[in-house]
Amino acid sequence: MAGADARVEIYDAELNRQLRVIGARKMRSWQRQTATQAKVTVPVRTGNLGRQHREGRVTHSAARDTHGSVHNDADYALYVHEGTRPHVIRPRFRQALRFQVGGSTVFARRVNHPGTRGRPWLRNAATRVASRL
Repeated sequence: MAGADARVEIYDAELNRQLRVIGARKMRSWQRQTATQAKVTVPVRTGNLGRQHREGRVTHSAARDTHGSVHNDADYALYVHEGTRPHVIRPRFRQALRFQVGGSTVFARRVNHPGTRGRPWLRNAATRVASRL
């Protein structure tokens, strides 16, 4: 009867180093794909929101944990992404707000805004890319 003996040694330090390199490469790829997908699906009015996508730093919190992010630097991105609740709008510098309704000018001391529905383009982009990977 024939037999064979084998011995496998795993060097944790080297394995962790190589996994960090592979994890960082995969995370950068995920970030790049997510940012590209987000630029395609972002709600467009002026184009500013689409230009503000940034890829965050790739970090490692433990031996085999890799973290990265894609974010938007526009100051109003959170309100578009998550939406807003109903709120009151008051003038900052004048006595009244001025706006057009049906071709006539209307003045008001305050306006009840109904809120907006969220449009989570960034979350949807990340989910779509993650499902492909």
